[in-house]
Amino acid sequence: MDFRFTDEQETFRSDVKKFIETTLTEDFWRSQEASEGERSSPKFSQMAAEAGWLAVAWPEQYGGAGLSYTEQMIYMEEMAEVGAPQEHHRRAVQQVGPSIILFGNEDQKTEYLPQIAKGELSFAMGLSEPDAGSDLAAANTRAVKDGDFYTVNGQKKWTSGAHYSDFLWTVVRTDPNAPKHRGLSMLIIPLDAEGVTVEPILDMQGEHHFNKVHFEDVKVPTKNIVGEENRGWYVNASTMDFERSGIARIASLRRALKQATSAHQNPQSGQSSNVKRTQLAELSVATKVTELLAYRVVSHQAAGLIPNYEVSITKLLASEVDQAIHNLHVGIDGLFGNLSFSKWAESAGQTASKGSLRTSANGYISAIPGTIAQGSSEIQRNVIATRGLGLPRG
Repeated sequence: MDFRFTDEQETFRSDVKKFIETTLTEDFWRSQEASEGERSSPKFSQMAAEAGWLAVAWPEQYGGAGLSYTEQMIYMEEMAEVGAPQEHHRRAVQQVGPSIILFGNEDQKTEYLPQIAKGELSFAMGLSEPDAGSDLAAANTRAVKDGDFYTVNGQKKWTSGAHYSDFLWTVVRTDPNAPKHRGLSMLIIPLDAEGVTVEPILDMQGEHHFNKVHFEDVKVPTKNIVGEENRGWYVNASTMDFERSGIARIASLRRALKQATSAHQNPQSGQSSNVKRTQLAELSVATKVTELLAYRVVSHQAAGLIPNYEVSITKLLASEVDQAIHNLHVGIDGLFGNLSFSKWAESAGQTASKGSLRTSANGYISAIPGTIAQGSSEIQRNVIATRGLGLPRG
């Protein structure tokens, strides 16, 4: 692959930077904090859509900009670098839209894709269940066909963003008698449908990102199935590859490393040392390696390929390096590393999204689920072993 960006791509990056500078102002963040919250902002989604930034690599006929995956990567990288509030549209743009382009019928493409590109539709991912986390093939939310509808009963758990999203991209079991990988289907379920209940789950920091979603005799039109009935496992496998291949996590790594390095250079607790400086250097190298692996995934996509085990390598390394960076940062901060949202922990720096101090303790806690969410590290290692190295299944 060519590690250099073209002049046109560098110009595109400059345009994205200018948009960020003129959009994510102090006034914007003040209004954001007062109203919509830190992560999800329909206002920002629509502003980005009006500028033509959301569906960068989608075909123009579906509302996209018709550019390459490289431009899309540049956009995602710059947005993640400043912590832009993208949760309202992120899953729809990065996971659902590409999956509909790949597996959806023409009616679904025409109905959903232009609205997503305009920032008008938000999706949550209805995957994990109380008894089906990393082993998603064990999902048991039932969808029974009755004429032109499926009747859905069951429960999803750890569903990020369900409390503000419009639709749920949902794995359901349509054939309970088939082997567990082969009896699943992918349904689009409106979150305001009768019989759908969203119950909040607070995370370890008392913040509301996750939810339980209950289905009680929910009627979903059969036209909402994406791909073939009972072939949902394969649809979801591609959806997860789209999620894991994002460059955004790499930009977040760089930001975390920068904050940890700054803390070491300006210690409040006397915890700087040659050992920690060496660890920072090692993590800097690991971050760069992760970045290049993510660029490799994008180069595959730009060549018209669908990466598979390559994205598992990137996801595995990025999540574990992220934990290592935050673990080191807490150690650098010493006793200050026990504080959460404190004015005394200035070494943590300011988050762009809230304009307030977020400590190394917050980052450390936030990094913990990284090796579980979007497929655990154990699952990623299995994918790398079987699909990447061709090793037999144990």
